[in-house]
Amino acid sequence: MSARSILIAIALSAWLLASVVAFFIVAYMSFFGVAFIGLVICYVSAQFELDGDRPVGSVATSFLGAQVRAQQELSAEQRQSVRHEQSLAIQSARFFKFFGFGLMAIGLCGGLYYQL
Repeated sequence: MSARSILIAIALSAWLLASVVAFFIVAYMSFFGVAFIGLVICYVSAQFELDGDRPVGSVATSFLGAQVRAQQELSAEQRQSVRHEQSLAIQSARFFKFFGFGLMAIGLCGGLYYQL
Protein backbone atom coordinates (compact mmCIF):
# COMPACT_ATOMS: atom_id res chain seq x y z
CA MET A 1 0.00 0.00 0.00
CA SER A 2 1.48 3.31 -1.07
CA ALA A 3 1.75 6.39 1.11
CA ARG A 4 -0.61 8.25 -1.21
CA SER A 5 -3.43 5.76 -0.70
CA ILE A 6 -2.91 5.92 3.07
CA LEU A 7 -3.15 9.73 2.99
CA ILE A 8 -6.27 9.56 0.83
CA ALA A 9 -7.84 7.11 3.29
CA ILE A 10 -7.02 9.43 6.20
CA ALA A 11 -8.47 12.44 4.33
CA LEU A 12 -11.66 10.56 3.46
CA SER A 13 -12.00 9.43 7.08
CA ALA A 14 -11.63 13.02 8.27
CA TRP A 15 -14.28 14.19 5.77
CA LEU A 16 -16.61 11.44 6.92
CA LEU A 17 -16.10 12.42 10.56
CA ALA A 18 -16.66 16.11 9.77
CA SER A 19 -19.85 15.33 7.86
CA VAL A 20 -21.18 13.18 10.71
CA VAL A 21 -20.46 15.98 13.20
CA ALA A 22 -22.17 18.52 10.90
CA PHE A 23 -25.17 16.21 10.54
CA PHE A 24 -25.55 15.85 14.31
CA ILE A 25 -25.20 19.60 14.83
CA VAL A 26 -27.94 20.29 12.28
CA ALA A 27 -30.11 17.45 13.61
CA TYR A 28 -29.81 18.72 17.19
CA MET A 29 -30.05 22.46 16.57
CA SER A 30 -32.20 22.55 13.39
CA PHE A 31 -31.76 25.77 11.39
CA PHE A 32 -29.57 27.33 14.07
CA GLY A 33 -27.17 24.44 13.47
CA VAL A 34 -26.87 25.57 9.85
CA ALA A 35 -26.12 29.08 11.10
CA PHE A 36 -23.50 27.68 13.50
CA ILE A 37 -21.79 25.75 10.70
CA GLY A 38 -21.81 28.93 8.60
CA LEU A 39 -20.22 30.81 11.49
CA VAL A 40 -17.47 28.19 11.78
CA ILE A 41 -16.81 28.34 8.02
CA CYS A 42 -16.61 32.16 8.18
CA TYR A 43 -14.19 32.00 11.11
CA VAL A 44 -11.87 29.50 9.44
CA SER A 45 -11.85 31.32 6.10
CA ALA A 46 -11.24 34.69 7.79
CA GLN A 47 -8.33 33.22 9.75
CA PHE A 48 -6.89 31.75 6.57
CA GLU A 49 -7.33 35.05 4.76
CA LEU A 50 -5.59 36.94 7.56
CA ASP A 51 -2.75 34.48 8.18
CA GLY A 52 -2.18 32.99 4.74
CA ASP A 53 1.06 31.07 4.61
CA ARG A 54 2.87 33.35 7.02
CA PRO A 55 4.00 32.04 10.39
CA VAL A 56 1.73 32.79 13.32
CA GLY A 57 2.56 33.27 16.97
CA SER A 58 5.95 33.62 18.56
CA VAL A 59 8.49 32.40 16.03
CA ALA A 60 12.23 32.78 16.23
CA THR A 61 13.47 35.89 14.42
CA SER A 62 16.08 33.84 12.58
CA PHE A 63 13.29 31.85 10.95
CA LEU A 64 11.53 35.03 9.84
CA GLY A 65 14.79 36.49 8.56
CA ALA A 66 15.53 33.37 6.53
CA GLN A 67 12.03 33.48 5.07
CA VAL A 68 12.40 37.15 4.05
CA ARG A 69 15.81 36.47 2.48
CA ALA A 70 14.39 33.54 0.52
CA GLN A 71 11.56 35.73 -0.79
CA GLN A 72 14.01 38.44 -1.86
CA GLU A 73 16.20 35.95 -3.73
CA LEU A 74 13.34 34.76 -5.94
CA SER A 75 13.41 35.67 -9.62
CA ALA A 76 10.72 37.90 -11.10
CA GLU A 77 8.90 34.89 -12.59
CA GLN A 78 8.96 33.05 -9.27
CA ARG A 79 7.64 36.10 -7.43
CA GLN A 80 4.83 36.41 -9.96
CA SER A 81 4.01 32.73 -9.54
CA VAL A 82 3.91 33.07 -5.75
CA ARG A 83 1.70 36.16 -6.04
CA HIS A 84 -0.66 34.28 -8.36
CA GLU A 85 -0.92 31.35 -5.93
CA GLN A 86 -1.61 33.75 -3.06
CA SER A 87 -4.33 35.53 -5.04
CA LEU A 88 -6.01 32.19 -5.81
CA ALA A 89 -5.89 31.25 -2.13
CA ILE A 90 -7.38 34.60 -1.12
CA GLN A 91 -10.14 34.26 -3.72
CA SER A 92 -10.97 30.79 -2.39
CA ALA A 93 -11.02 32.06 1.19
CA ARG A 94 -13.30 34.94 0.16
CA PHE A 95 -15.68 32.50 -1.59
CA PHE A 96 -15.94 30.32 1.50
CA LYS A 97 -16.42 33.38 3.70
CA PHE A 98 -19.40 34.44 1.59
CA PHE A 99 -20.63 30.84 1.57
CA GLY A 100 -20.51 30.89 5.38
CA PHE A 101 -22.41 34.19 5.45
CA GLY A 102 -25.04 32.61 3.21
CA LEU A 103 -25.36 29.60 5.52
CA MET A 104 -25.69 31.93 8.50
CA ALA A 105 -28.42 33.94 6.77
CA ILE A 106 -30.30 30.78 5.77
CA GLY A 107 -29.95 29.33 9.25
CA LEU A 108 -31.03 32.45 11.10
CA CYS A 109 -33.93 33.27 8.78
CA GLY A 110 -35.07 29.65 8.77
CA GLY A 111 -34.80 29.46 12.54
CA LEU A 112 -36.78 32.63 13.03
CA TYR A 113 -39.42 31.48 10.53
CA TYR A 114 -39.61 28.09 12.24
CA GLN A 115 -40.20 29.79 15.62
CA LEU A 116 -43.13 31.82 14.28
